[in-house]
This record gives sequence, structure tokens and C-alpha cells, in this order.
Amino acid sequence: MRRLAKQDRDDTYSTKRDYQEIHEELSQRLTCDGGKLERLIFRSIDSELMPEFVGIGMFVLTPDAVKISVTVLTGLEAVEFKHQADHRWSRLGRAVSGNPDGAEVLVQLDFDHPIDWVDIWGLQIGEIDVASFGDGIGLGELNQTHLLPETLLLEHFRELGAIPDGTVTQSDGTTIYLKKCSYCGRRLPLDPDRPSQLSFHKHNAKVSRHQNECRACKKWRINNAFNPLRTVDQLNESSVITRERKLLLKEPEILHSIKERTGRGLKSIVWERFGKRCFVCKKELELREVQLDHTRPLAYLWPIDEHATCLCAEHNNQKKDTFPVDFYTEVQLRELAEITGLSFEELSQKHVCVDQLKRITADIVDFAKRADARTFLAVSRKVAELSEIDLMAELRRKCAETAHRIEADAKERPDSVGQ
Repeated sequence: MRRLAKQDRDDTYSTKRDYQEIHEELSQRLTCDGGKLERLIFRSIDSELMPEFVGIGMFVLTPDAVKISVTVLTGLEAVEFKHQADHRWSRLGRAVSGNPDGAEVLVQLDFDHPIDWVDIWGLQIGEIDVASFGDGIGLGELNQTHLLPETLLLEHFRELGAIPDGTVTQSDGTTIYLKKCSYCGRRLPLDPDRPSQLSFHKHNAKVSRHQNECRACKKWRINNAFNPLRTVDQLNESSVITRERKLLLKEPEILHSIKERTGRGLKSIVWERFGKRCFVCKKELELREVQLDHTRPLAYLWPIDEHATCLCAEHNNQKKDTFPVDFYTEVQLRELAEITGLSFEELSQKHVCVDQLKRITADIVDFAKRADARTFLAVSRKVAELSEIDLMAELRRKCAETAHRIEADAKERPDSVGQ
């Protein structure tokens, strides 16, 4: 078993040279001798693990969309959960209670239909060093799906860190892209075409378009340590920008219009449309637990409407500003199209809302005067990502004084911590 050793933070690294370099590596392709894969079983390399918590983690890719039923047996209990895989790399992990008397750990993958092969990178089964996280950490904190498997602090390599059962053949698989975490030093996966979907959060200002630190280090070793030291402005910046975007895109008027037309609030409409369940995990939700996702991201000027998605708090937090095509599998996109009424083609695109962009550019000076400087700059950055329109340049052309005010206010903002 290989486990990550706790390390100290060192901010003297060269961002562009080392921690933003992207590496390529071949995964392991597993096939079944003489047939298709329907089930895979892996055994821990250590025959008798005796930790408080056991972690399993891997990155998975399949030739087509497949639902995987995962069962973890520790000798003490059997833990089952589901995973949706397809032709794009996805992250799979789980923390379970260990057996203090020692036992072999088994991980069983059952596919909902036979497949020709499965590509795996970084499969590890091993002990979780909970002391690295601080006091009082339990399975609930470890099993936050947007942090798995990185948060288990297992080392991940091309070689399988487990023993496959049966007549399984290993060969070279699909290429996976890796980047080194500036904190823990692990090389972990990213997808250049889908920033933030694997082991690193998106950061457009970086060379790789991803943050220096992996998700786990960003959460446990940076944000948790530095958040108490942040100013009120720093802590509230994201919520301020989100709130202002909603006002500038006239979301209160949209919500009022829907209620006037239907006699019901949008949340209850969407909740019932999605069968009173989170679209991702299918967990039953009370109305008070529902979080409405814009489906197409607010950050790219898509206001809330009747095409919204019903999510639980955890999965709404995971999706954030990502487009559906970057967050859901093809199977999920087609299901989402049926429920929301948006076409599969629309859900597969990434573009700024043209109607809202026209409204902003038609009266950009008034928009800039009403917006907080941070909000205007945030909108400008998102628009520039997916179009050739430079809102700041347009503002300078129409009102240099307002543009200067935006830039001056931005310079006075507190420095971000851990970015």
C-alpha cells in the first residue's frame, strides 16, 4: 500500500515551470479473456489492513455510457454505491470503516451491461491517515463527492494498487493528462477540455487553466487554515458577485413573472418536475432542501428560468459555474433534455446568453455604473472566455471615466488567499 505523507506548504515554487506543466501518461486497459466485462473484483495488496478508515480511489473511462455498482467489502461491512462512467475520465472514490481486527479489502465493480474494456488510472486501496485532516473527521467529511478520491490522500499511479481477480488482461489504455499539486506533490489528473472536472479546480489565469493545488489540498490545507484570517470582503466576494449578477439579469422580475403566470413558485415547479429528487444522486428532497441550478450557468449570463435543475446542496455546490456538457454524462444530458425541455444540442453547447449580452452591450455605461467593480470584471472575464467581445474595451470607448473607476476600485480589492 502506498499512502501520501503529510507535507508542509512551500510558496516558493515556480508556477509556470513546474506546477502548471501538463504531463501525459497511458492508463491501464482491462479486458476479459474471451469475452466482455460484466464484473471486476480487486483485492487489497495488504492482505490484512487494520486502519480506522479504508479508502478506495481510481479514475475510470469506458467505451460507452455505463452505470457501475460498486461494492466495498472490508470484513466488517459491505458498502454499496453507484457510479456513472462514459468515454470521458471520471473520478471514483469512497471512504469506509476499517476492520480493527484486520481483513482483506475487496472492491467489486458490476457493470449494468457487458462492455469490451475499461480503462483505469490510479487505482489504490489503502489506509486513510485522518490525522492529516485534524480532529473530529469522520466518514461524512471524507465522503464529499466533489473531493473524491483526492481527499483520501492516497498516492495514484498507472500501476494498479490492487490485485484483479479472474482472467483479466492488462494493456496500454487511453492517455490521461496529469499535473503536479503544488502542495502535496502528487501528479493528479485533469481534463484540458473540461476544466475543474477532475482533480483540480478551474483557474483561467493559470497556464494549465487549473489551480496550483489539487482539490483536497485546496480544501483541507489551504482554505480551512486560512479562511479564519480572511477579511469579511474576501469571504463575501463570491456571494456579492452572484447576488449582483442575479439583480443585473433581472432574476427577481423573472421569478415574479413565473409566479404571476402559474400561481406557484419556481422552486416547487422544478422540484415536482424532477420527481422531488436531486437530478444527480436521485436523493429524495424536501422542498426546503432543494437548490435550483440555472442549468446553463449564471456566470455566463444565463438567468434563472423554467429550465432550471433540481439539485441537492452538495451537487449544486459541485456544479457551480460549469456548463451541463462539462458536468454531466451523455446519458444524463439526454435525461436532462427530456425533463427541462432544453434540447440535447443546446445542453451540449458552451456559449454566453446572446440576449443578455446584447442588453448589456446596448447600454454598457449604465450597466457598469450600476454594477460593483468586481461584478463587472467577473462578467467581462466570462464573456471573453467564449466570445471575442471585450466589455472593458467597449466601456473605455464609450465612457473612459467609468472604465477608470472600475479599474481603480478593482485595485483596492483585498488580495485573495490561496489562489
